[in-house]
Amino acid sequence: MLNTLLVSKFNALALLTPPQIAEYDALVPAAIVAITALMVILVDVFHKVDTDRSYLATFSAIGLGVTILSCWMLWDNTLDTAAFSGMLYLDKYTLLFAVLGSAAGILSMLMSPAYLKSHLMDRGEYYMLILFSVSGMIIIAGAADLLTFFVGFEVMSIPIYCLAGFLRKDSRSAEAAMKYFILGAFSAALMLYGIALLYGLTGTTNLEYIGLHLTEILANEASAGASIGMVVLAVLLILSGFAFKVASVPFHVWTPDVYTGSPTPGVGFMATAIKAGAFAALVRVFTISFDATMLRGGFFGYGWVDVFLFIAAASVILGNLVAITQNNVKRMLAYSSIAHAGYILVGFVAASARPEFFLLNDAVIFYLITYSFGTLGAFGVLAWFGRRGESAETYDELNGLGFKYPMMGLCMGIFMFSSAGIPPTAGFVGKLYVFRAAVDVGAETGEFAFIGLAILAVLTSVAGVYYYLRVLVHMYMKKATREIRPVANNGAKWAIAICAVLTLYLGILPGQVLGWAREAIVDFQGAPASVQQVIELGEQELEALEAAE
Repeated sequence: MLNTLLVSKFNALALLTPPQIAEYDALVPAAIVAITALMVILVDVFHKVDTDRSYLATFSAIGLGVTILSCWMLWDNTLDTAAFSGMLYLDKYTLLFAVLGSAAGILSMLMSPAYLKSHLMDRGEYYMLILFSVSGMIIIAGAADLLTFFVGFEVMSIPIYCLAGFLRKDSRSAEAAMKYFILGAFSAALMLYGIALLYGLTGTTNLEYIGLHLTEILANEASAGASIGMVVLAVLLILSGFAFKVASVPFHVWTPDVYTGSPTPGVGFMATAIKAGAFAALVRVFTISFDATMLRGGFFGYGWVDVFLFIAAASVILGNLVAITQNNVKRMLAYSSIAHAGYILVGFVAASARPEFFLLNDAVIFYLITYSFGTLGAFGVLAWFGRRGESAETYDELNGLGFKYPMMGLCMGIFMFSSAGIPPTAGFVGKLYVFRAAVDVGAETGEFAFIGLAILAVLTSVAGVYYYLRVLVHMYMKKATREIRPVANNGAKWAIAICAVLTLYLGILPGQVLGWAREAIVDFQGAPASVQQVIELGEQELEALEAAE
């Protein structure tokens, strides 16, 4: 009771404390992206009708480049506490995801102008939608309060609903937007109801205070019996919202239709930046507010970690098996993204089993980075061949294109090898780290469930090699059935080449990016005391490594 009164008093005082100048740094990355979006709208107003708008992609990419530069300048100037009375964190974890989202936005927009022109939809709104979505992603990565998180979640999501239906003259795009919007609104409502339940139980929406209050409630035997059901329901509702956004089973049904109907460069952004943002918030919310040690129970005794364990297993099985049966490459990549969500959850489950394993989340971050460049590149190649009425989306339509367009064939080969987890590509290293994390946790805890999950993920990953290599078989070993005219431009070519180079670089020399991922996890703010002790040990290890160098 005393603890509750002290927290309430601290909240009241915090509201009266004006923000310090340093706190405004927390707004800088998201603000730069939002201002760029507004400038794109303003410039587009004065654009001459029926003239090329490709320069808007370059302008938007420059704005995101400035965002990346700001993150680099803030990297060693993060805040130790949440800014604006506990609403927003500024730590290396937030900054790394801001860089990832901005990079995905840059590459996606550079791939877009020729594709949009071919589909008679060369409009400035396209770039504005991506920019606002990136700003929302940055907000949820640094959210310290569920209200901040939900606002950022919707700022990230609503532009993507519009982006899915951007090709207004294509019935598949309208269908994709409608399905995505309806299911997305439903999942957001579930999440909001879970947030409301937590507020009713704890009297706060601050992530750290929710964790403190839930610990107090569940430690009190008199109130725990009546409250445990509400806590579990709230956690499951919030979990379901996250599961929808990362496209994991059983909230995956929207994925294949939305990926098929949406503009191909936009799908690349949707499949990477949106998934990365959702995972960033997932780690933040569940680590800070729902300490796994206080919500024990379930099949294996790990509480909500058990739920994610089953979701991960179901995602890798369904995603890979259904992908094998697809004839449309975009649908194949959609089911593949479901499987990849399962692989990422393998690492998250391992890192969440106990507080001492928290630093294993660096494997999750690294996997998201490797997955982003490989998947963006693959959709970029499909967009390259995506002329209106002549697109190459099925396996048969890709016949012979590898020899006819050697650069695109080589890049697609790199992306498919990476997705399949074949060395020396980034996908191999990413999978190696998340699978090893699960095996290490299984060995430490003596719980075979984690090792079994890793074995299942490896077996399904081997099955996935079939449908990835099938793309290359058609591109190099089948005769062309019709003439394909690519919607080529230099920006798209450079973006695809950059994705290919980074996919190889991360597979051959992953050390630098792994170091950034470890720094981001070690600088993670708001963690409970049990996790904070592990973070301090991680800081000491990093300092020792720097001293040795």
